[in-house]
Amino acid sequence: MKIPKYIEFHNKTDCILSRILKAVEPEEGCCILIGKTNSSDKDHKRNIWEITHIWNCRNIWGEKESKLIHQSLREFPNQKNMQLSKKNRFEIDPKDQIASQKWSRENGLEVLCCAHSHPAGINKPSEMDLFLHQSPGLMVISNKDGNLKAWWIKNKLNFHSVKIKNFSLA
Repeated sequence: MKIPKYIEFHNKTDCILSRILKAVEPEEGCCILIGKTNSSDKDHKRNIWEITHIWNCRNIWGEKESKLIHQSLREFPNQKNMQLSKKNRFEIDPKDQIASQKWSRENGLEVLCCAHSHPAGINKPSEMDLFLHQSPGLMVISNKDGNLKAWWIKNKLNFHSVKIKNFSLA
């Protein structure tokens, strides 16, 4: 997977994403971003990811179907003293992941990445975000003010920001 030159939110999908993520505060919200990669074999510099749809997801962190909570405590023993909850963690419901993938395929689109919020913090990947992310890939994070940042996660220790642009036909 090639790193995008930048990502484009089409037709106010950035505003929709920010609103969805803010709606669940003080908990972390999570969404799947759907669209297409616009790259050319002839022009390697033209690798733009176009986000056209936001798939709202349920945060199942700590619920009975959660698979990550116990793994996280084993891998991050220093966080046992920290009150882990939906206020500082998220886990996308696998049913939402499957439904978004199916819908994307049926509509000639693809799942590009996930987005989540840090309602009490900054929009930079946390240590646990990096640990749990499938690398390499893109991650979008919203901060307490609803501002979005995109990050290319190369591996568990190496990441950098990706430019965000907006595109509208109106």
